[in-house]
Amino acid sequence: MKALKWIVGTLVVLIVAVLALAFVMMNQGFNRFDQDWSPDVEMVSITDDPMAIELGRFISESHGCQGCHMGDYSGQVMADAPPFLMVAPNLTPGEGGVGATYSDEDWVRAIRHGVRPDGRGLMIMPSEAYYYLSDEETAALVSYLKSLDPVDNPLPEFELRPLGQFIMGVDKAMATAPELMPDRERVTGAIRGVSAEWGHYRASVMCMVCHGGNLQGGQPPNPDSPFAPDLRVVPGWGLDGFREYFETGANPSGRASDAEFMPWDKFAHLGDDEIEALYLYLETID
Repeated sequence: MKALKWIVGTLVVLIVAVLALAFVMMNQGFNRFDQDWSPDVEMVSITDDPMAIELGRFISESHGCQGCHMGDYSGQVMADAPPFLMVAPNLTPGEGGVGATYSDEDWVRAIRHGVRPDGRGLMIMPSEAYYYLSDEETAALVSYLKSLDPVDNPLPEFELRPLGQFIMGVDKAMATAPELMPDRERVTGAIRGVSAEWGHYRASVMCMVCHGGNLQGGQPPNPDSPFAPDLRVVPGWGLDGFREYFETGANPSGRASDAEFMPWDKFAHLGDDEIEALYLYLETID
């Protein structure tokens, strides 16, 4: 009888300890999610110039905005799972769209810093790449998003559920966008054209966040992604092989990339000149 009471008492203590630890981890996770970032936003010159809007359309299509926010930018529920309700918001000025309420500063803050107008960090927002867009291209992207036709699509808010709070409390890999910002300077001064200098700029926005600052391989921010390979192999493909990769997703040896982790299908929007500039830069990497 004493042994049974000891076993029951021990189990109760263990259960209480586990619940207490879970509560602490959930609280820690929620505090990370609810952190007020409020970054200093450096404003850019946003216009309604048709050329700027067209450049913004190019940036949006080639940098994957439609992958989450849909082809008409009306947003979607990306996942309704025990850890979270994952929502890519409606970006248009239609019903339920942030385009109806976002100021120019709100757009820049969300794109470059991954932070909502209320200071909370966004989830699954690749600002760790978009931060490195030039002032010109950031302004153009905002100009384009402000020009979108309204689409009515009310959506729920992102919801971090108790399991998600616990995961954020124990696993740093589940993070808000501002927590993922890498520590490197923007590439500035490059002039748009078919040159290694322009390729360096484009690589700083599109490639370095996954393949590392030296493009010699790295672990992407998405913890589910495989290790991003060393891009010094690319010059061995030849320019034609590099271009074909963005058409098929397969390198010259026939190895295919999973578009979920390497969005070659989105990068195909770059066009021949941008792809050649990237290739010229990759040729310079030791």
